[in-house]
Amino acid sequence: MEIKSRLWIEKEGKPFIGYGRIKLLKAVDKTASISAAAKTLQMSYKKAWNLLNEIETLAEQPVLVTNIGGKNGGGTEVTAYGKSLIRQFETLNENCITFLDEEYKKLTL
Repeated sequence: MEIKSRLWIEKEGKPFIGYGRIKLLKAVDKTASISAAAKTLQMSYKKAWNLLNEIETLAEQPVLVTNIGGKNGGGTEVTAYGKSLIRQFETLNENCITFLDEEYKKLTL
């Protein structure tokens, strides 16, 4: 049995970051572009922009920075804080899956 987590990080009772948003944030980090990230994940630019805007609005620090005329002629980068959110979420998600897997094994022994 494969265990999957549906983990959300909430702020003031409002879910603002979950697996789908983390995938999007990671894709932006990899491509340095919201449009390329959206295309990679087969979603519209508008949906990607809205999801990233929700994260940015509820996060404690800036998550994205736009570098117009940067080293590659522009683009969007994930800030150090945004990268720390990715790491924290992935660690928390892995810990939850490990815990659930261990509990499942106890039940089936």
